[in-house]
Amino acid sequence: MATKYTAKANDVIDILPRLRRTLLPPFPNYKMISTVLPEFAVTLDKFGRAGFGPWIAFTLENPDEIWDIRDSLSDPDLQVMLYFCFFGEPSGVPAFCVEVNWAEDGLEVNGFVLLTEPHRLETLRTGNLLFSAKREWEREKLVRSLNDSALMKYDEDSLQEAHELIDQAIRLSKVGRAYLFNNRGLICWKMDLTDQAKIDFLASIDLDRDNGDPYFNLGLIYLDESDYAKALHYLGKAVEIDPDDSQFLAELGHLYLEMDREKEALTLFEQAFQNDPDDAQVDFHLGHYFLYKKRQPRRAVKHYKQGLEKDPSDEFALADFAVAHLILGNRKKTMQIYKIIEKSNGLAPYTVSRLVYLNLQMGYYDTALKYYERALVDKEPFEPEWLHYNAALIYARTGRYNQALEVLDLAVQAGGAEVIDKALGDVALQRLKRTPLFRKLVKLSNKRHDG
Repeated sequence: MATKYTAKANDVIDILPRLRRTLLPPFPNYKMISTVLPEFAVTLDKFGRAGFGPWIAFTLENPDEIWDIRDSLSDPDLQVMLYFCFFGEPSGVPAFCVEVNWAEDGLEVNGFVLLTEPHRLETLRTGNLLFSAKREWEREKLVRSLNDSALMKYDEDSLQEAHELIDQAIRLSKVGRAYLFNNRGLICWKMDLTDQAKIDFLASIDLDRDNGDPYFNLGLIYLDESDYAKALHYLGKAVEIDPDDSQFLAELGHLYLEMDREKEALTLFEQAFQNDPDDAQVDFHLGHYFLYKKRQPRRAVKHYKQGLEKDPSDEFALADFAVAHLILGNRKKTMQIYKIIEKSNGLAPYTVSRLVYLNLQMGYYDTALKYYERALVDKEPFEPEWLHYNAALIYARTGRYNQALEVLDLAVQAGGAEVIDKALGDVALQRLKRTPLFRKLVKLSNKRHDG
């Protein structure tokens, strides 16, 4: 480090101001320096004290400690700070010290010295410690420990504890906080605090615009909200930052499918597959596309099968895999997949909704209602309009028409005219269509639609 800039050493020394007598001890002699820094002996022999000139800028830019010693000086007008850089043991000699004066135009270097004796170092380390790299490193270790604990609680769904831990980490951290805000955004999102999650992801972006993760997370939120313009902006930015990330590519492809831009989506899926052939999400997105968008369950089964060979535990894919087989009439295969799903712990709202549908279609009405009631416990059940609609079908098929109408009312409130249109063509609801309440639902839906 010391020999890299020796050609400029004399110039560095020449520009140092001579404002006043330095508080620093004398520069050590050649013998002392050669003893503690033998690798510097040749440079020292050639340039003398000037050979240490480049160390000034390095120490000012990368200090291990900064001390404000103005309170220990007899002259109250002097504003002096000492910058230390340790090259030996932590906080020990040899060390390099630069003395700096506060002036109207900024900092002015008044002197520098190589410290080879411990007592001279300790004599200078007085006053107010403004900065300590060692102390900051200890702080950062604590911050990272809190962050790791928060993520562990996040994985365990202990979200309140996770939030408290990440809050503490953010309060303690002074630098490099972008990842903390991104992680708090993830925790808030999982807690259904979506507005706060957006704020945290944006804060992470402001602190580090070269990290694609918060852009990606914001894109997913807006994709969930069907705000495709904002989703495209943020997912596109994530891919721009890291075009090799298969997850970024796959979710942008998913968005393109939702926007009926199939050609662009398939190009992104192919690129994602090339970057990471083991990523099952590409197959799952294609399976979902062919099952629900293109109404081609056979092609959907092909993609779900490929994806589940890579990730056999994905409950969302398993649920849709079962739906695709049921549509194809493969009841036995549907039941095999269904039993696998039932063994899972903590089913997501999406999966529970699919289980309601599967049991409805297979005629297991009591089991379907059991999952329907379970879905209602969730703070945000998946597609509540169709969840209620399927429950209305069950009540209608089992002769409980009053309950069917009550639940159908909930479906219409959530889904409006789209639900009414489906209900008008559904044979199972034929008897309900003749009731005054059903006609009232149609009128109310029309009013909402017109409004």
